[in-house]
Amino acid sequence: MQDHVHQTTARPAVAAPDTRDPTMTDNRPLNENRIVLAVAAAALALMAGLIALFWQPAPPKTVVMSTGPADGAYHAYGQQYRQILARSGIDLVLLTSAGAEENIARLRGRKDKVVLALLQGGATPPPEHQEGIESLGTVAFEAVWVFHRAGLALDRLSGLSGRRVAVGVPGSGTLTLARELLGQNQVAGPGTELLETGGKAAAQALLAGEIDAAIFVATPEAPAVQQLLAAPGIALFSFRRAEAYARRYPFLGALDLPEGAFDLGRNLPPADVRLVAARASVVAAAELHPVIADLMLDAMREVHGGGGMLWRAGTFPAAEAPSYPLSSDAAAFYKTGPSGLRRYVPFWAVAWLQRLIFFGLPVLVIGLPLMRFLPSLYRWTVRRRIYRWYGELAVIERALAQGQGDPDLHFRKLERIEARVKHLRVPPAFGGEAAMLRMHLELVRARLGGAGSGVAPPSSPR
Repeated sequence: MQDHVHQTTARPAVAAPDTRDPTMTDNRPLNENRIVLAVAAAALALMAGLIALFWQPAPPKTVVMSTGPADGAYHAYGQQYRQILARSGIDLVLLTSAGAEENIARLRGRKDKVVLALLQGGATPPPEHQEGIESLGTVAFEAVWVFHRAGLALDRLSGLSGRRVAVGVPGSGTLTLARELLGQNQVAGPGTELLETGGKAAAQALLAGEIDAAIFVATPEAPAVQQLLAAPGIALFSFRRAEAYARRYPFLGALDLPEGAFDLGRNLPPADVRLVAARASVVAAAELHPVIADLMLDAMREVHGGGGMLWRAGTFPAAEAPSYPLSSDAAAFYKTGPSGLRRYVPFWAVAWLQRLIFFGLPVLVIGLPLMRFLPSLYRWTVRRRIYRWYGELAVIERALAQGQGDPDLHFRKLERIEARVKHLRVPPAFGGEAAMLRMHLELVRARLGGAGSGVAPPSSPR
C-alpha cells in the first residue's frame, strides 16, 4: 500500500490538456461570442433590408413633362399643372412636342429626364415597350374632329377619296389615328393627298382653300377647333356610325355634341353632331416619386374636375388606363384621396415623416425585441462557459457514488477540467458563478481524495 501511495504522489505534473480527448469538450469562448454577433448582425441586416425596401428619397424639386404643340391643349394643360405644382415648391419643366408619339418616345427613353407626359388614347406602342410606364388616369375626351369645306357633301369618311386632307404632324397621335381611320374607310385613289400638317397650320390651309379637309384629335378647347367651328364656309363632319367605330376600337367612345353647345347666340354648331373620341391620359415613369404623383393627381383634379363641353363635372380625372397599367399611387388616390400625411401636413414635411415612419417601424418591430433578447442571449453564452463543466463533473461524481471507474482516470479528468477552468475568462458580473464552479471542483477533488482507496489526490498546479 505504501509503495502504491508513493507511486501516485510521485507522478509528474500533468501536461497541457489533450484537446483531442473525445471525452472533453473544447472551451472556446469565441464560439459563444460568434452566436451573439451572428444574431445581432442578422437582425441588423433584416432591419436594413426593410428600411431599404420602403425608403424613399426626398422628392425632386424639378420635374420634366412632355406636353404637345405650343398652341395645343396638351401644352395648355401642362401650363396649368405647372402653376399648381409651383405652390408646393415644385418646378414643372414643360417640353413641347409633336404629340403623343413623341411624348411616349421621350418617356420610354427618359430623354431629357422626362418622367411625365400626356398621351392620346390609341397612340399605344407595342406591348414590349410598355414596361416602366404607368398611367395616372384619364383627364379629358379628345374628339376626332373632321372639318371640311361646306360645299363638300360628306356623309362617310370614304367621301374624302380624291381629296387633299391634313392628317396631323409626324410624331403626333393624330397622324396615327387619322391614317388608321382613313385606311379602314379605303380613302385612296387618284388625287388623294394625305398631308402631314396639323394645328393652326392645317386650319389656315383649310380656310385658305388649299386643302379640302383637316382632321384633328383634340379637346374642344384646342385653338384650331375653336377657330374652325366659328369659320364661315367650314362644316364639321358627323360620325353617323360612331357606335361602329367605338366597338371596333376599344379606346374610342361615341359622344354627342349638342346644337349650340359652343355658342348659343350664334348657334354653334348649327345641329347636333355625333363624334368619336379618345381619352387623354397623364402617364408617368414607374419610378416617379409618390409625393410628386400625389401632387400631380391633385393638379389633375383641379384642372379637369369641372365639366367640359363633352363631359359632365366629376367625369375626370378617372381611374382609367387605356394603354398603360394604372399606378399603385393613382389607384390609392382615386380610392381614398390624398395620402393621410398629405391631408394634415405640408408637402415639404411629408417626405421626412415618411422616412421617419419607414425607419421607425423596423426599429420598433425588430429593434426593441432584439434589445430585450440580446442581453438574455449574452448571459446564456457567458453562463454556458461556466455551466458546461458541471456536466463533466457530474460524470465523475456519479462514478464515485456508484463506486465505478479508475480513481487515477478520474484524477486525470479532473485535472484537465481544472486546467481549463483556470484559464476561464468571464465578465466581472459573472465572477461569483465562476467562483462557485471552482469551489465545486475543490469539493470533487476532496471526494476523490476520500474515495475508497484512501489515495491522496495530486494537487493541481495553481
